[in-house]
Amino acid sequence: MNADQLLERIATTLKRDIGPAVEGEYPKTQAFMAAVVLQKLGRELGLAAVHQAADEADTQALLDDLRVALEQSPAPAAVTAAVAGLAAARDDAALCALISALYAARAELGEQRFDALLGRVRKNLRASIDRRMVYAA
Repeated sequence: MNADQLLERIATTLKRDIGPAVEGEYPKTQAFMAAVVLQKLGRELGLAAVHQAADEADTQALLDDLRVALEQSPAPAAVTAAVAGLAAARDDAALCALISALYAARAELGEQRFDALLGRVRKNLRASIDRRMVYAA
């Protein structure tokens, strides 16, 4: 049995057996709330591998798109370095560094290019948020 399946079974037991058997309103509410938390955690664990793979694919697509954009028209050194940093680290800190570099180079890039590059980064961020909302709902 997987961890997500175990958590779902515990949550079901809390909702079906324990919650209704508890006398006081506060403890009963706590039992039902614990079940909800366990269900959400179970969904998160169950989707972790799929979401990780999607995050990796999205990051690779972002890097590919940014490399093409930077080959077509060179960017300030800080932006190029931030893209290289994201390629090496592939983590949230490197993505934040890229966003900071884009904002710092906004004037050099020009509004249209800045918007295009930042828009491409935002596409990845939106996809990541959408994946996390699957188990948050």
